[in-house]
Amino acid sequence: MTEAGELRATQLRCQHLVEPLGLDEPEPVFGWVPAGADDEELRAYQVLVASAPELLRPGSADRWDSGRVAGDIVNGVAYAGSPLRSGERCWWTVRLWGRDDTPGPFADAASFETGLLAPEDWGAAWIAGGDGVSSPLLRAGFAIPGRVIRARAYVSALGFYELSLNGDRVGDRVLDPATTTYDHDPALRDGDGEPARIPDPRVLASTYDITAHVTAGENAVGLMLGHGWYSAEEDNGPGPFPRTPWGDRPAALLRIEVETEDGQRVTVVSDESWLTAPGPVRYNDYAQGERYDAREESPGWDRPGFAAPGWSPVTTVAAPAGRVRSQPLEPARVIETLTPVETTTPAGDGVRIVDFGQHLSGWTAIRVTGPAGAEVQLRHAGEVDAEGNLDDDANAQSWLSAAQTDVYTLKGGGEEVWEPRFTLHGFRYAEVSVSEPEVHVHELAARVVHSDLAPGGAFSCSDDLLNRIHRNVLWTFRASFQGFPQDAADRAERVGWVGDPGWSVEDYLYAFDARAFWLKWLDDLAGTQLPDGRFPTICPLQWRGTVDMTALEEQGFEEYEKEREVLPDEWSSVVHWPYAPLPDFAMTSYPSIAWHLYRFYGDESVLRRHYPGMRRGVEYLRTRAKDLLLAEGLGDHMEPQPDGTSVLSPKRTPVELTSTAWFHAVTAMTARAAAVVGEDDDARRYGELAGEIRTAFNDRFLDPATGRYATGSQTAQAMPLWTGLVPDEHRERVGRVLVERIERDGGHLDTGTMGTAALQNVLPEIGAADAMYGIATKTTYPGWGAQIERGATTVWETWGGDAGYSRNMKLMAMIEKFLFNDVAGLAPAEPGWRRIRVRPALTHRLDRASARVRTARGDAAVEWHVADGALHLTVEVPATSAAEVWLPAAGAAELTAAGRTAWRAGESADNAAGPAPGVREIRRSGEHLVMEVGGGTHRLRLATAHG
Repeated sequence: MTEAGELRATQLRCQHLVEPLGLDEPEPVFGWVPAGADDEELRAYQVLVASAPELLRPGSADRWDSGRVAGDIVNGVAYAGSPLRSGERCWWTVRLWGRDDTPGPFADAASFETGLLAPEDWGAAWIAGGDGVSSPLLRAGFAIPGRVIRARAYVSALGFYELSLNGDRVGDRVLDPATTTYDHDPALRDGDGEPARIPDPRVLASTYDITAHVTAGENAVGLMLGHGWYSAEEDNGPGPFPRTPWGDRPAALLRIEVETEDGQRVTVVSDESWLTAPGPVRYNDYAQGERYDAREESPGWDRPGFAAPGWSPVTTVAAPAGRVRSQPLEPARVIETLTPVETTTPAGDGVRIVDFGQHLSGWTAIRVTGPAGAEVQLRHAGEVDAEGNLDDDANAQSWLSAAQTDVYTLKGGGEEVWEPRFTLHGFRYAEVSVSEPEVHVHELAARVVHSDLAPGGAFSCSDDLLNRIHRNVLWTFRASFQGFPQDAADRAERVGWVGDPGWSVEDYLYAFDARAFWLKWLDDLAGTQLPDGRFPTICPLQWRGTVDMTALEEQGFEEYEKEREVLPDEWSSVVHWPYAPLPDFAMTSYPSIAWHLYRFYGDESVLRRHYPGMRRGVEYLRTRAKDLLLAEGLGDHMEPQPDGTSVLSPKRTPVELTSTAWFHAVTAMTARAAAVVGEDDDARRYGELAGEIRTAFNDRFLDPATGRYATGSQTAQAMPLWTGLVPDEHRERVGRVLVERIERDGGHLDTGTMGTAALQNVLPEIGAADAMYGIATKTTYPGWGAQIERGATTVWETWGGDAGYSRNMKLMAMIEKFLFNDVAGLAPAEPGWRRIRVRPALTHRLDRASARVRTARGDAAVEWHVADGALHLTVEVPATSAAEVWLPAAGAAELTAAGRTAWRAGESADNAAGPAPGVREIRRSGEHLVMEVGGGTHRLRLATAHG
């Protein structure tokens, strides 16, 4: 906190990133976190942007001065100054006006730098290695005529790359750039089989400050390339599964700009003058693994003076249709390193099984000695069998299998350290075998790899099982952050399925500050939305092509589904990927993520950017619906069955019910988004459409006499409650039927992915938080606890861990919202956490709980515990926010705030503000006392009559 009257901005961000390089947005947006005295009020802001930090003064800022702008906005403020130029560095600051309407100090200056804003600014060619080369090395030499004062490297790749200068690796990014939909595909078809064209393909580029890497005199630049998601090894197989390559080899685009002390400028670009040779990476596949032959290394290849014997000119390749755009999110990095918790040799043949104690997404690094030509093989999997041997059913024996095998060939002559570059594995265990007894693997370590996102929140409670579930969810989410929301971490189905992120995005936002990540994926989706409004089922578009699902079953897909009838009817004929006829999955994520990003961060710029696509999506769904009912879809995917397995498409809940519920949900979101962005006519029109869908839905599925929807399954009852379809007069009865159904199911959930998300949203809201707590803490099938009982350290693809299914998938990880909102009791009540709701629902079941969330306005936190017959709460509210604290009134005797009495039993609470500082109002609402407080830290104690 700062002194009174010193409201100021902290944690400045431009385009949602800290000090970004290489921006190509002509109007980047600014954001900040206000900090000030307790119970402040944000009334206005002023942004200054200048070409030098010393110009950041009103009247001197030469790029933009917003002037005083009234409002309490803290992010999404768009630049409106003079046009930005390529390679321009700008400094910016902001000051805020508080309740006394006097300006606070300007924030410490932050900066941003533009990249190459126009295609012609690159002045470079796409270059590649020779035909059939898995991972080529590319190099060029260049001279700098004086001392370097500024140097930048702009790099893009079709696939992955690693950049080096003068023998040193540049930066710590891995698996860069993040994958996108790179190009057009002439064979692309929409879901109806008609020719389609991708509206806006793109390729991402990264910018590096290489000033410290470049020196006066001779220099050398090197690139090592890998397939990534662009090209593939010959064993990839025909598309669309596991994926359809875009090209026959990886390629790169590079521009280096150097400024010297005496004002000279040197430019280096990728062109036909570069040289190439095959590198030591002899095979690389994102899912299958990597083979590296250290004998094929070329020492000094990326240093000046290298003679390049046997090297040949690079191949210049045609540019993809995708625009080269700045990478708009945090890059992937090695985030953490885990050491083995146990090493065994179960077969007694010298083959080691290394347990890292945690299922993760990444790879294994080794330190080894041995003779030249000897090999170390590393196989990865999530489990071991009863004898302790590697059990690779979930990856190597699955549909879209992944070998997850790396092979390192030694060069000999001493200690060698190696880890792969262009692959990714989902694993807990590594099997280590060597080709010769003289090979000694001295050290192994697991590298945890994902997009470098900051934690968004923290949670803890007195129930250790809930804490372990929370931990498993976090590790599952971490595995999915791979520049897009990756699916199964341990098999080749690592594409970005479009469905489940739409109903789990809030869970993600509590766990990680991932706004730039999700905005990148929204842009991916927007760029692949067809003119008729439909979105793909997976994005980026790695699955492309036509498949006869019947033929696929005959090839082995059937054995993993157990019974033919679990496949949707639409899948019995030809399906055109990725625009498959699954609108419940394809059409939900885009509007849902856009809307919830706005709710979580209060950033209207998200809706302004994506509202047109939301509107087109609703219009597409309208064309697919018959009498406003939508029959197509995958439904409540992975519904658990009595025999411990799960099914692809549900048996207990009609697909028509869930698909129509989503039709209503996205229509209602679009209506609300229209109101936010000022499209009032659309807001009215889509609000009316949502009402018409609601009527049609209830006419079709609701039995008013019993409160039962369709089959009365948990999902059938929960989905209408969650998506606002239940008429007010039936809401209590519908909720009662849901709770009774859970009781008949032994207190277990009986839901697939959609229904599980619905349960955590619905049960606390209908006063059944105890039922949700009971579900969460069951340690028998099906549920998260049963997985933990079997040793799970992440969330599995199926409740029972069916053979051949992933052991690390986000599909069933929807419980964070319950933990934060209801167990700890912390939730946003208005967009951007301008108002906060504190309402713990299980103070009678648990001893304590706490949560902290990094909101757009600062940290919000709650900690509560029960002791001495009283409920004790500490609530932290950001300076410019307010909170409503809901406390159980039954049996309450006295409420104190900061040690002062704010309310006593027998006194009217309505419209009465207590004498405690920061307390604005206390009122009674049903079975609760509701206390309104302003920004600051509030210590409350609610004593019971028998305490």
